Amino acid sequence: MKVLVLAMVLLCVCSLEGAVVMHDAETPSSSLSDVFSQYFQTVSEYLSKQLPEKVKAEEIKTQAKAYLEQANEQFSPIAKRLHTEFMDLLTQLVETGKKAVQQ
Repeated sequence: MKVLVLAMVLLCVCSLEGAVVMHDAETPSSSLSDVFSQYFQTVSEYLSKQLPEKVKAEEIKTQAKAYLEQANEQFSPIAKRLHTEFMDLLTQLVETGKKAVQQ
């Protein structure tokens, strides 16, 4: 999880670096402190708004996977039993059909 957050921050830094360079080219009179304050404001907005949404999506994905595993554990024996009983029923029907044809 820490690696994911670190990767997201690194990605944000790389993308914002281009924006800062473009911003500096447009307004050469802006001070370094203005650039850094804008940069940190953008990073803080990203970390407070967009990152929690992505983390929430991962949490939902994990919960769904756990639910599917639990459902598989519960329904697997039922499905096997249903398959066995269905095959027995088909076998009995075939045998009954053979007996009817022989008579």
